Amino acid sequence: MLNIQQQQELLKPISANRVATRQGGGGKSLSYLEAWDVKAHLIRIFGFGRWSANVLSAELVFEEQNEKGQWNVGYKVLLELRVYDLICSYTEAAIGSATLSQRGEAHDMAIKTAESDALKRAAINLGDQFGLSLYNAGSKQAVVGGTLDGDGTMPDIPPVAVTEAPAAISQDSEGADMWIESMKAAVTDKDISALLAIKKEMNEEGVNDFSYQGVTLAKWLDKAIASTSKK
Repeated sequence: MLNIQQQQELLKPISANRVATRQGGGGKSLSYLEAWDVKAHLIRIFGFGRWSANVLSAELVFEEQNEKGQWNVGYKVLLELRVYDLICSYTEAAIGSATLSQRGEAHDMAIKTAESDALKRAAINLGDQFGLSLYNAGSKQAVVGGTLDGDGTMPDIPPVAVTEAPAAISQDSEGADMWIESMKAAVTDKDISALLAIKKEMNEEGVNDFSYQGVTLAKWLDKAIASTSKK
C-alpha cells in the first residue's frame, strides 16, 4: 500500500516545469511529458526497484524502403507497467515508426518510440503526476482531486464554471471524420506509405487526441497500420 506522502504527491497538480510543449497545426500548442520524465517520477514516488515496465510483445508491423533509399519501419509494442506497492498493473499498446537511411537504426528507433509511447499511456492511469490533466486541453490543474479509499473522505473540489451545456462524451471532434475516411481509403488500398503520411500530417496538425466514436485518432491510426501490415 502507499504511504500518506505518496498519496499526497500523486494527488498534486503536475509541475509546469515538467511539461514539454510543441507546436501543432494552426499554431496550437500541445502539452506532453517526455518518457524520461515519466520514468524519473516513477522512481521519485515509488522508489528504486518498486516498479517495472515489461515489454510483453514487440511485433514488426511494417518495413519498406522508399524511393530515397530510406527505411520506413513500424513496431507495435504491448507493455505492462507494474507498481508493486499498489499490487496492480496497467497494460497499453502503441505503434512507433521511424524513417532513417540505416535499416538497423530505423528498427531501433521505431521500437524505442513504441515502448516510450506505451509506457506513457500506461502511466496515465496513475493520475495527474503522470500527465492525466494534460488531456484536458493541456491543463496543469489536478483533475483527480482525491479518492474514496483511506479514511473514506473526498476532498472538496471547486465546481467548474460552464457557459454552455457540455458536449456528450461520445461526440466526435470536429473534422475527425475526414481523417478516418483517409485512413479507411489507405487500408482499402493496403497502402502503408499513405498511413505514414497521415501519421505525419496528424502530428503536424496536432489532431492525435481528437476523438472519433470515443477513441482518439492516434489509436485509430495505430489500428489501421496494424491491420494493413497483416494483409
